[in-house]
Amino acid sequence: MKKVSVIIPMYNSEKYIGQCLSSVLAQTCQDMEILVIDDGSSDQGPEICEEAVRSDARVCLRRQENEGVSSARNHGIESAKGEYVFFLDSDDAIHPFLIEKMLLLAEEQQADLVFCSYYKLGTEKIETILAEDPKKNERFRWQTAKGEEAEDWFHRKYMNDLSGIGGKLIRRSAIGPLRFDEKLSNGEDTLFLYHIIRQGIRSVFLKKSWYYYRIHEESVTHSQAMIKGKRYFESSMRIRDEEYRRGRHDFALGWEQLVAVQMEKNYRMLQSTGNQRGCRSLRRTAAEERKHPMFDRLLFSEKFLFDLCFSCYPVYALVSRYVPVLLAWRESFMMRKEHADIGIITFHCSNNFGAMLQAYGLKTFLRKNGKKAEIVRYEPVFMTGRHWWIPYSPIRGLKGRLWGIFNMWDGLVSHFCNREEFSRQLTNMNYFRFKYLVDKKQRKLCSCGGLKGLKYRCYVVGSDQIWNPDITCGLRRAYFGAFSNPRKKKVISYAASFGSSGLSGRDDGVFAKLIRHVDAVSVREESAVPYVKRICGREVTAVLDPVFFLKKESWQRIERIPEHAEKERYILVYVTEPNRTMSEYAKKLSAETGLSMIEVCAQRLGSDMGFEVDRAAGPSEFLGYIHKAEYVVSNSFHAAAFSIIYEKQFLAFVHSNLGARVRNILQIHGLEDRLCVEEAGDIHARIDWESVRQKTKENVRASGGFLLKNLQE
Repeated sequence: MKKVSVIIPMYNSEKYIGQCLSSVLAQTCQDMEILVIDDGSSDQGPEICEEAVRSDARVCLRRQENEGVSSARNHGIESAKGEYVFFLDSDDAIHPFLIEKMLLLAEEQQADLVFCSYYKLGTEKIETILAEDPKKNERFRWQTAKGEEAEDWFHRKYMNDLSGIGGKLIRRSAIGPLRFDEKLSNGEDTLFLYHIIRQGIRSVFLKKSWYYYRIHEESVTHSQAMIKGKRYFESSMRIRDEEYRRGRHDFALGWEQLVAVQMEKNYRMLQSTGNQRGCRSLRRTAAEERKHPMFDRLLFSEKFLFDLCFSCYPVYALVSRYVPVLLAWRESFMMRKEHADIGIITFHCSNNFGAMLQAYGLKTFLRKNGKKAEIVRYEPVFMTGRHWWIPYSPIRGLKGRLWGIFNMWDGLVSHFCNREEFSRQLTNMNYFRFKYLVDKKQRKLCSCGGLKGLKYRCYVVGSDQIWNPDITCGLRRAYFGAFSNPRKKKVISYAASFGSSGLSGRDDGVFAKLIRHVDAVSVREESAVPYVKRICGREVTAVLDPVFFLKKESWQRIERIPEHAEKERYILVYVTEPNRTMSEYAKKLSAETGLSMIEVCAQRLGSDMGFEVDRAAGPSEFLGYIHKAEYVVSNSFHAAAFSIIYEKQFLAFVHSNLGARVRNILQIHGLEDRLCVEEAGDIHARIDWESVRQKTKENVRASGGFLLKNLQE
């Protein structure tokens, strides 16, 4: 079996097919078959291909009636025998190293899709480039993405590079039964790639422009098709509608913008040729388009030009060249059109698995529901300092200060002794933080005073233990939205936590003063509701931690599975507080099952039981460990939460000070038997996951409803 099948659909391409085949035959990769699918050509193209067949056994010519390019590509997929398929148009060409490098990346990165950039060139320029002697040891760079990040590539980051099928290497098993839609006249390749990437595959972007897209006279066939009334926006509409149904309004909006532009372009073509019948049909389609929910989300300039195009075309033709520039300037300067209107203030800057994952869950949920939300880069020293090489945290009181001095010395010694692992963990934490939570270009705020100049209309504070004075070194105004800002209209607390059922008496007065700034109050623990109600005298809602907003499939898209977790079966241990009973139970379970033990450490805590320890894991690796574990043993709230999400057999040992939150989440899901107070329970006991999923669904609906309702009011 050949490694790669190159599929070239051809129709009347006698001028270019020879050069196209020459560029393929010149590839440094030799392990391939070349399938030319003749779609009923009436020129000399097939004869040129037959000559190539006689000179090189790798070339194969297949013929069919003229049924369109999609049918020809589908014919090629059915005939392909390679492990990978590479698509190439008959009038284009490729760099001699392209397929070899793509295949190398696909194998090394275990990718299902590899693609590169392209050049749009004339025939003479392509001939010049192909005649040049390529550099044998030329360096090249690449990026990888999987799941949700790969989807972001398709919808936004590399939208142009992923709009066509030419120059894409795809693993044939990833294609499966999927085929090109033969009913579409344009955009069928974009729709094909959309469905491929929706499978959660791993993609690789080769940062080279090694695909040569030819610009020639026959390129106007797209325009000719528009003149005949063919609609080039149908595939974009399909993708928009699918993303809208999925709740990905951010992606749907991008496709809605493209639909509007494509419809206007189509209408201009019809007007230029006097096709009044086509114009009337397209005006009816435009009237329906205005009713789509995403149309209202377009910018004012986009809606204005769209309406002008279909209602008063002569005026549109005169002003369309200048109005977009003027209106875009007005919106960017006066309206700040792309600025998020919801700011999230949380513990994103803490090098803690749960803190960062809950921040990601909340941000993603809001964006999936069409909210322009982003995490505020509020990174005070009392939160970030504890993760420095010399850890610092301004704990209250004389004893706290003395303990802080000892902690600084102890932390420095520990970090120096484990400097390689500590350095790698900082890298993994920052990788997740800047990839999924905040943009490095965002302004970093180290004090509450910096929040006064922000432009958000609404602030969501939480979740996590933002109201635990032992963590925040006293109750902090920022985590209550208690700062002056002329643009601030509302503050909502979502799943805020004390870590327990309430605060000590000495903090009641400060809490009562600060909670007045919160317009809608929700907490994470049901047991904390009476305390907050007593202090503020208002309605208080208990809600789920935001990690439950996303299903297992969504979390799998951002996880990174460590190499040794792939190779062995193991029990995962995660310690947030030393617990001898828990550690001894884990060791006993290992002896009973014959499974190895892997312990993940986010800080300096550990069981000291001789388990295999990973001190370098970040949030993505933590998810990977949960995913592959046979059992999970921990006293961490988020280890229990993700054990529920990933449906793992687990036990949650009670934390001496923070046990309320673990109890609460287990009670919500009917898993009280998983809580270990004095002695271990039965980790092997069967869990009714169907019932657990139903309880999660009900609570997610109620919790999400609380948040979205208050954001709309």
